[in-house]
Amino acid sequence: MADAFDSPIDIDDQPSPTALGGRAQVATSVGIAAVLLLLLNAHALALWADGLKPGPRTAGIYAAAQGLSSRTAARGLDAPRATLRAGWQRLQAADWPDQR
Repeated sequence: MADAFDSPIDIDDQPSPTALGGRAQVATSVGIAAVLLLLLNAHALALWADGLKPGPRTAGIYAAAQGLSSRTAARGLDAPRATLRAGWQRLQAADWPDQR
């Protein structure tokens, strides 16, 4: 039955030895997304850590989150968030004609 369909794409019978399986592809994608989210949204992580109840573990979490936030800000990784926030604040402050 499989021979009855002629594919326009040549498909090898054996997968490539360097190809990732389905679970590995998903795990890689989730890992990359988590790292990007951590680096590009470190400000939100610092705000979350600031709201935690004081305790021995909280101090370490807070210090790590604040350190990450300041390092990412120093490298300009918070620029997209800051640009969007500035635009949102301009829209909020705008004087719209139909709001009078």
